[in-house]
Amino acid sequence: MAQRPMPAEIVIINDGSTDDSRSVIAALRARFPCILAIDHAVNRGVVAAMNEGLRAATGEFVYFAAADDFCLPDLFARAETALRGHREAAFFCSRVVLADPEGTILGFRPFMQPSRKAAFLTPRRVRKKLAHSDQWCVGPSVIYRRTRLLETGGFDDAMGAFTDGLIVRRLALESGFFFDPQLLVCWEISPTGLSARTALSVEETTRLIAKAVVAVRSSFPADIRIAYAEQLSRRLRFNMARLWLVFGKSKVDVAGLAEVLQFKGYSRKILQLLARFPYASYALLTWMTLVLRPYGIGAIVAGCYRAIKSRLFEKSEAEHAIAQARTVAANNTPDPCRCPPEIGGTSPANRSSHV
Repeated sequence: MAQRPMPAEIVIINDGSTDDSRSVIAALRARFPCILAIDHAVNRGVVAAMNEGLRAATGEFVYFAAADDFCLPDLFARAETALRGHREAAFFCSRVVLADPEGTILGFRPFMQPSRKAAFLTPRRVRKKLAHSDQWCVGPSVIYRRTRLLETGGFDDAMGAFTDGLIVRRLALESGFFFDPQLLVCWEISPTGLSARTALSVEETTRLIAKAVVAVRSSFPADIRIAYAEQLSRRLRFNMARLWLVFGKSKVDVAGLAEVLQFKGYSRKILQLLARFPYASYALLTWMTLVLRPYGIGAIVAGCYRAIKSRLFEKSEAEHAIAQARTVAANNTPDPCRCPPEIGGTSPANRSSHV
């Protein structure tokens, strides 16, 4: 509610919670009349809640707020300006700061930026850049043009943690999108979150990657679907294995890692050998990159340079912005739902399953 402009509406879905969510939502509704509450007797899942919120929303733009993430100042203002200035853009996204539940900064995303400056990327430009890089649109920063999202049919429940990643890629290829390099969202990374749980499950990871490849081949633009399906398979295997290393901490399940990567023969043997080294994660990451070749060398080098630069020059500024945002959220002083813009928000309230 401290965003300017403030949301026209907030859709909260209590997805079968067994705690005090109902009373918390009721108290919020008493203070903020723009809240629409939807209550489920039984849990239907995160993606189903997102789709229900999408259908219930009425604003021109829609934002899906995860339970533990939070917006930094100017997210809504910059998104609204960008989307109104580029009517063809299907969505807006920005850079994101990653933090753990204790508030320690872990890094910045996206690792590979599609543009150094704020810019609208046309579908043609998206195709050109996808040949060398990917993973530009970080879920917690995405604000969609509601009608375009509805036209695609919304989020695919069968895709689980991959559902928003697939939809932004398809929309980017069909309509283009606006990217802003400002840090506008804090993404809290937790080993109990949906992405982490998926990454740490070999069976779930391999199942979803296979489904993602099928979805690309059947629903993406015809001129790119075959080539990109193969690219995406390698990239998703690399990304999920990288998350495995992040959330696995010091323990490396080499057999599970090899299964996710689909490494066999000498690739698997070298993986097993590198896992015994000191700082094994770095050695494994290097080997994964060499074998899978998920991204262009230039894109990786540029990403490493930006990551080091951000660590050196943006970390303290990001820490200050996070602290300020948390203070404002704790005080919660803004007048509710006055002078609403055309931005709506949806947020599943099931505290046992964070989006």
